[in-house]
Amino acid sequence: MARVLNRVKLPISLVCAGYEDLNDRRDSKLTVQSESFLHEIMRVPFKRAPLLRYAARVAHKIGRPFWEELPDDSRMWKSSVVNRTQSWFARGNASPVVVTFGSPMSDHLIGLELKRRHNMPWLAHFSDPWTDNPFKKFNWLTRNANLSYERSVMESANRLLFTSEETIDLVMAKYPPSLREKAVVVPHSFEPEQYPVSERPEFITVRFLGDMYGPRTPKPLFDALIMIGKENPRFLEGVCFEFVGSMCELDVTQMGYNDLPERLVVLRDSVSNQKSLELMTSADGLMVIDAPAEKSVFLPSKLIDYIGAGRPVIGITPPGTASNLIERLGGWVGDPANKEKTKEALVSFIQHLRGRREKKIFNEPWGPPSLRSSFEAENVGKYFQKLVEELSI
Repeated sequence: MARVLNRVKLPISLVCAGYEDLNDRRDSKLTVQSESFLHEIMRVPFKRAPLLRYAARVAHKIGRPFWEELPDDSRMWKSSVVNRTQSWFARGNASPVVVTFGSPMSDHLIGLELKRRHNMPWLAHFSDPWTDNPFKKFNWLTRNANLSYERSVMESANRLLFTSEETIDLVMAKYPPSLREKAVVVPHSFEPEQYPVSERPEFITVRFLGDMYGPRTPKPLFDALIMIGKENPRFLEGVCFEFVGSMCELDVTQMGYNDLPERLVVLRDSVSNQKSLELMTSADGLMVIDAPAEKSVFLPSKLIDYIGAGRPVIGITPPGTASNLIERLGGWVGDPANKEKTKEALVSFIQHLRGRREKKIFNEPWGPPSLRSSFEAENVGKYFQKLVEELSI
């Protein structure tokens, strides 16, 4: 969102957590860039009471504590933020427009409390679904509690912002039309000026940038590559697939990594944001991999970064938001639950990358210009500012 807010010609005050985890993976350079345009910044300490920390450690030995699902483990930040922001509303000026970003969904509970106290204009932004998130394992108690929280936010916020139409369809299906009318799409964005001009690598290189974890694994790619190798052993010569990021303790050996030809798939460590953009533009092609599902409403922000890089994209992703966008771009789509479809998409994708090399159009931007432009931060920022100004009148 820093990319979008940087284009908003309004004074912006940011409230964020004032702590650093021991395993903090923040990109310090990116942090400085994303704060440089702010009018002011308020860092509110995020602390857990010692007794609660102890209770959480004990409970985690059995499973995730239920209170960390109400709606998440950031909820205790709420009272500190509400108290610290009182000074803004006590200045006697016009009420600010408040925007809350979830996840964590606790941010929306903060917005809800501020709305109740001060009745200011409020936009609630959802990067993921809340109760409809298929990766959330709510029990009866936590599901009903979160449904109540979500409904209160939907009813009280003036605008509901989502990253795709598919997410709106999923989330708002259980609400009346009057609430759905509040929902609009504000997509992820990219900054064209951040991408360097790159030289092509020696081999045809396809990269996935990001972490693999849980049900999202490289196995669908491994399976398809093994099938291709058996049918046409020489087809994959001179091709390299790179994973840049953490595998989060996934057992890639069990998934077939050792059954692949040497250096066909390379695993690399995480890199800085700027380095990731360099790796995108120096790749022949870029790859999205999602967890198996009947339908996915998730729009990976990394896919929008890929669009900014202007390289051909293949998605091993279920039907839904990401696959629809990749097809609109003219890309290739497999399915993590369908080995044959994934294999066919990979073969066609690699053939296309070879053709680009033969035609020497490596640095020519790929994808319809008008579609790519719709995700540029300048255009998304202007639309976001319009939504804010409509509420501030």
